[in-house]
Parts: sequence; C-alpha cells; structure tokens
Amino acid sequence: MASHDPQVWNQVTSRATNKVKAREGRKEKGALSRATLLQGHTIQAYDFSALHLRNSINSAFRAKGIEKLVVSTISLSLRGNIVVYTTPDFNSEFLQQNQAILASVFPNLIKIQGGEAWYKVLIHSIPIADFDNEEGMDLIVEEIKTFNKGLTPIGRPYWATSRDKRQNGFTRSGSVVVAFPTEIQAKRAIQNRLYIAGISARVEKYYTVASTVQCNKCTGFGHVEHLCKRSPKCILCGEDHVIQEHYCSICKKKGSSCNHLTPKCNNCQGTHLASNKLCEVYLAVKAKATKPKSHDYE
Repeated sequence: MASHDPQVWNQVTSRATNKVKAREGRKEKGALSRATLLQGHTIQAYDFSALHLRNSINSAFRAKGIEKLVVSTISLSLRGNIVVYTTPDFNSEFLQQNQAILASVFPNLIKIQGGEAWYKVLIHSIPIADFDNEEGMDLIVEEIKTFNKGLTPIGRPYWATSRDKRQNGFTRSGSVVVAFPTEIQAKRAIQNRLYIAGISARVEKYYTVASTVQCNKCTGFGHVEHLCKRSPKCILCGEDHVIQEHYCSICKKKGSSCNHLTPKCNNCQGTHLASNKLCEVYLAVKAKATKPKSHDYE
C-alpha cells in the first residue's frame, strides 16, 4: 500500500541516479509491502475466500487491541500459499513479529516469508470497454510489458475508478493502479507515460491516505492539502479561507486562535474547531475506518 510521503517524485537526474540505485533494493517510506503466509498444507482455490480471511485476520488483531486495519487484500498464489497485503501503517515485519496472532487464524502456519517493496502508480485514461472484464487486468500487465521496454509490473492491477462509474456509463475511461518492484521503474513510468491500448497514458504517483487524515485546506477527511480540489475552509472559524489567512480584527492576530475567536466546524457546523477529535463527523469517519467492510476489495 503509496503513500505517506507528501512529496511527489522528482525527475531523476544523472547525479541522483546512483543514489536511487543504491536504494533500489531497500524498503523506503511510501513503498508497499506484502508477506506470504506459508501453511503446512496448501489451500485449494475453491476453499479460498479473500473476504473471509481478510476480515478474520483484522478481527484477530483487533482482539489484541490493534484498532487500525492491518490487512487490505488477500490473494492466493499458484502454489496455494496465501499472500497478504498490508495497509500503509503496517508491513511484513509487523506480521512476522505477530505470528502468534496470525496462527490463531491459520492453525497450520509454519512461517511468514517477508515481502518486497512495491511502488504503485495511477494510470489514467484506460478504456473501460476494453479492460473492464475478467481478463482486463492481465491484459494491462501484458500491454505494459510488451510496449514499455524494461518495465515489469508486479502483482495484479486494480481499478481506482469505482465499479458504479464503470458499469453505469458515467465515464468511458478510468484509472488503474499498477505496482512496480522498484522506485526507478515507477519513476520511469511517470516521466515517460505508458503505452497501453494504443494510447499514451498519463501516469502519476499513487497515494494512499488514511480516511481519518484531515485536509488543512478544506477541513475534509481522507486526503491531503496538496491534492485537494475543494474550496478552502478555515479550521478555526469555518469561513471560506485557509487557516493561514484567518485574521482577528480585534487583536490583529493572524493564522491562529485567539480569545476573540468564535469557533465553527465546517464539517458538523458545531461550535468547535474542525480539528476537534470529538467532532461527530470525525468520530463517524474513524468508526467506519475501523469497522470490517462488508465487501471485498477489487
């Protein structure tokens, strides 16, 4: 799972290339990791339920006091091993350190094999009619490998555009998330675009942000300021400006709270700061984030 790094990747210069190469095999902040669970016996495809296993693992961690969701996606390898993909707050090392908790879900668990770093990008303008089918994601991988020399995507791509928009005719094209094994490959895809389905598709770094993260520009949740497309709202007074432009006409204080402030939350319209952790909107977002979802991830 991309991610907490607020800076967009810069173009790699010849001077920086050696530094990037030196880091290529090392996990970095923002890289997504996976861990393969090796059991005492393999699992057959007809017995495999990604939804059930994902929720069982997250429930097991929650029972031990870990409120955040640990696992986002589960898949089955060709050999019948279970591959677990963590959310951005966790990694394969965390799973290895908590093997006892996983053993409560997988009684025959022998060991946890550490995963490698993944670097995800977002590919735009993918034709929905051509790729929104059973073989579509496999075809995306083949298109990248065939028409983009030196790029080797890993894992299975998935749609970032919601199923409703794809199936109800809201748009003819959508965005797909693809992972690469190194930061160099991901940067190359961003800088050079990707040739897919006969078009040159725009690519950007894929960010994953916790749903409880608050935007300093609009005070909403689930995104950060530099990616916000909404109108500004002040965290202090709820008016149509960012907090840096907040101004008290009495004490002349700018950009911060003062004794003359009448706070207002833009989210719930309550008489408190929008950043208040007791805000009913924030608590609802937090509750939803820690509750197991009733549907599987795409």
